[in-house]
Amino acid sequence: MVKYASDKNRQQLVSRAGARLFVGSVAGERSLVNLGGNYDYLSRAYYVSQDYGNKGRSIVPTCDEMLDAYVPPLFLEKAKLARLPIPEYYITNGYFEPPVIVDPINPFTLKGRLVLKSGRAKSIAKSLTRNFTYAVCCQELPEGSRVAYFRSVLGWSGQAKYRGLAGVVWEVFHIPLARVRVVRLPDNEYLLSDLSPLPFEYLGARELSYIDERVTWDS
Repeated sequence: MVKYASDKNRQQLVSRAGARLFVGSVAGERSLVNLGGNYDYLSRAYYVSQDYGNKGRSIVPTCDEMLDAYVPPLFLEKAKLARLPIPEYYITNGYFEPPVIVDPINPFTLKGRLVLKSGRAKSIAKSLTRNFTYAVCCQELPEGSRVAYFRSVLGWSGQAKYRGLAGVVWEVFHIPLARVRVVRLPDNEYLLSDLSPLPFEYLGARELSYIDERVTWDS
């Protein structure tokens, strides 16, 4: 495995990838892969996939796949259709009952909240719904569960216990780089909960090595 022992080596790879708009080929994949890492609506990576698609070049994730991954109820429904375990959830523009994870649906409000007690539920609801105007997605937390995160890089994770779930993120959602939120149950089973950005520039040395071995940047 390639080792990046210095900041210079790291910056060289980031610069090389950036010069190709973070688009490359991955062995075994028919489509080009957009490795920008931040697939928010109207982000740079969003426009890159849009431009490639407009030119008739196949690339993943597509703009539709980005929205499916980043809009909470779409993500949860897509996971459910793939028979993946997810928390029970509901959509509201009013109040909710803790303990819940509350995620905004409005694409311009990005940060959700973990609400464990009822004391601040009303003020948090008012803030995330923008005075009860926009809907939020509320995922119920089973008793004894905990929220955890891991990083998925082309269906792989540096943490062995999450590699199966990382593979699912790639195979089902076609998201190359993601920070994945899961709900860990008392029996150590996991529920998929959310995908959020993992910009290429924020990858660690081991993650960059993994990519460097598998990606040929688009010319």
